[in-house]
Amino acid sequence: MSTKIDIISGFLGSGKTTLIKKLLNEKLSSEKVVIIENEFGEIGIDGGILKNTGIQIREINAGCICCTLLGNFDAALKDVLKKYHPDRVIIEPSGVGKLSDITEACRKVIAQSDSEINIQAVIVDPIKYKMYIKNFSEFFSNQIECAKTVILSRTQKVEAEKLSEVVKDIKARNPFAKIMTTPWEELSAETIITAAEQEGAVPLIEQEAPHKHGGHCGDHEHDHHCEGHGHEHGDHCEGHDHHWEGHVHDRHCEEHEHDHHGEGHVHDHHCEGHHHADDVFENWGVETPRTFSEKEIRDILKILSDSEKYGTVLRAKGIVPMDEKDWTQFDFVPEEFELRPIAPDYTGRLCVIGVGLNRPALAELFGV
Repeated sequence: MSTKIDIISGFLGSGKTTLIKKLLNEKLSSEKVVIIENEFGEIGIDGGILKNTGIQIREINAGCICCTLLGNFDAALKDVLKKYHPDRVIIEPSGVGKLSDITEACRKVIAQSDSEINIQAVIVDPIKYKMYIKNFSEFFSNQIECAKTVILSRTQKVEAEKLSEVVKDIKARNPFAKIMTTPWEELSAETIITAAEQEGAVPLIEQEAPHKHGGHCGDHEHDHHCEGHGHEHGDHCEGHDHHWEGHVHDRHCEEHEHDHHGEGHVHDHHCEGHHHADDVFENWGVETPRTFSEKEIRDILKILSDSEKYGTVLRAKGIVPMDEKDWTQFDFVPEEFELRPIAPDYTGRLCVIGVGLNRPALAELFGV
């Protein structure tokens, strides 16, 4: 029996790790599963969060699968298939990775092994949808366009009208994708997996009739050359060719247009041409034994939301010891953050991802 390869992508802070934990805990514990975890940055956080599931984790850090680590990813996937012969490999790409590139990287390995791409999903946070489409469409929209299944997170926190607008826009970008809108808390892991694996629609999934085009996103036979494709979203698609070859490293972005639409306060880094994540995004990360109080962490994350001193911070996460001897995991996206208890790790770790980061100021803010 061939190994199923599940790609669960999603932009920064969309909820990939949370969904994967749910699937592992509720459904996949009886399967032989290996997770390939690619974090953008040298400090890995999510692999530590997932380790308590008892699943084998292979971490690939310091860059993005589709950029500097492509050779490392090929080798890691080949090694996993040969060494473990798993029932399933779950790939959690960096939030700034392009799904088209990641899928193609998998196909090169699949051609030489007994494996197949099974789930090809993107997790989308409808609360941040408008902001990310406006400012980082080249990466965010690519993940949507190349997914077989779009799983919306935190839909219980979104008004019905706004959710409908997001679903409509997603359908315009990917007319044949299955779109899951029911809150995760109301779904079993089995329902989510079954829906993502099926080719046809199920009651919990919204799906339009498939459109057959000529395309470059894995199995998807649709055309992303934009001319005549019906995109009316200001995606700067003129002349874009979504082949993986010939990427242009153009740093001349139209920056510093502020978004004041209530979707967060970030700069517009919507660039013309093709870009790798390493050209647009950057990270700051450290390992530290320093202890924090809960108030201190909350104050730091609030400052990141309110100040531009530290650059355009799109994601911050960490696992740190607290003064009370407990450990806390924190997650930050623009204007939102969450703290939750976590088991102790060998040392504390912090990671910030964004654009134009002020590293000395971040180090001073966290006191490391």
